[in-house]
Amino acid sequence: MLPEMFDEDHWRPHFCSPEPDSTRHQVDHALTVAEQYADRPLFLFVNVSATHVPHSHYTGDSGDSWQSQAAALAYADERIGRLVDGLTGRKRWLIIMCADHGDAFGEDGYHGRGIAHPTVLNVPFAAWLSA
Repeated sequence: MLPEMFDEDHWRPHFCSPEPDSTRHQVDHALTVAEQYADRPLFLFVNVSATHVPHSHYTGDSGDSWQSQAAALAYADERIGRLVDGLTGRKRWLIIMCADHGDAFGEDGYHGRGIAHPTVLNVPFAAWLSA
């Protein structure tokens, strides 16, 4: 449903969470797309998949955990800066970073997402307008 809301969809298999370097691939492609639209406005939506399961490959564990999700977030955070710098270095951007959901890792006995629990419903949000 979400891809139909956009004029273009640039999904690639190596953008998905099982790929250990998915965020680097996503950032590379997003910067390429942004360059193609350098002379006109662009709404760019990047769904960083690294923090979605599976993410245990970031810790070498056999199962996903809050520790592997934290490691996935650290991995993604190191690469998102290059996207922000690449976009804001040329023109003004409104950048909104948020999650689509949280995950439960045993809180009150719950695991996963798709449940009405505060760890799933409370998601981080930040917005920034570049100078």
